[in-house]
Amino acid sequence: MALRPCKAEAFEAVPKGRVKLDLYECERLLAGSGYEIVANRGVMLVVRKGIEMTLYPHGRILMCPVDSKEDACRLAEELYAALRA
Repeated sequence: MALRPCKAEAFEAVPKGRVKLDLYECERLLAGSGYEIVANRGVMLVVRKGIEMTLYPHGRILMCPVDSKEDACRLAEELYAALRA
């Protein structure tokens, strides 16, 4: 996964390689892992677990507010792990 700042207090995580996610299945898995589902528009899934995260079908995650690359990495890894559960 590549991490880069997106804007002030925001980071973007982009998986290496091709990813194709079913956001409705992601919604089910994340809700079962304690994430609050804010919105699912089919092209993006917005969840919250202390930090608002927007997940896209190709696996990209936008996280805000996040202060450090280390926190962004931890948040992205936790979200991806919940999707593998």
